[in-house]
This record gives sequence, C-alpha cells and structure tokens, in this order.
Amino acid sequence: MGILYDKVKLSQDSLKQDYIAQLLVKGITHDRYGTSIQNLGYYELRQELAMAEFRNVNTDSPENGFF
Repeated sequence: MGILYDKVKLSQDSLKQDYIAQLLVKGITHDRYGTSIQNLGYYELRQELAMAEFRNVNTDSPENGFF
C-alpha cells in the first residue's frame, strides 16, 4: 500500500501494544464480553481503556461532581 497507510498502521500497532500494557497494569485481561484483550483490535482496546479510566473516577469527591 502507500507510505501514509503504512505509517498509520505502524502507529496504530504501537498504540495497540501500549493500550494492552496499560490494561494489564490495571488488572484487565478480558473485555466485558469475555474476549482476551490480546485478541482485540485498536478501536476496541481504546474503548476498553476509556471505560477503565471512567470506572476509576472517584464520584464521591466534590471536585468530580457535576453540580
């Protein structure tokens, strides 16, 4: 394919490995459907990491309240 496609694919592959490492540090090895994070794609890993970060928000703290 083209050079730009190769660069984007390489970037996504490196980010994918970083997302896997971050999820493993948080103790997450499977997604909510039971699929291993090693078998997930770039976008699925990104979503799982976002959900893991969202679950870590302390909602009891006054700084994190909506109103």
